[in-house]
Amino acid sequence: MKTIKAITLILALFIMLGGAGCSNQDAEEEAGMADRITTKAAKKMSDRIRTPIDKAKATKSLGDERMKEMDKALKNQ
Repeated sequence: MKTIKAITLILALFIMLGGAGCSNQDAEEEAGMADRITTKAAKKMSDRIRTPIDKAKATKSLGDERMKEMDKALKNQ
């Protein structure tokens, strides 16, 4: 009778430890997934911020080039 209780106790402990080990892997996978989602969201937000800034810089450079051309044309007259 004592051996059956001992075997049952050992099996119960083994199952509990095995279950704890599996849940740890799931937690790591969820943490990795959260990092990927956060990185993806940060990149998307960064792109949304940079796009108008890049467009403004391009527009400014076009305006600067036109002003230089107009200044050259005025000097040549």
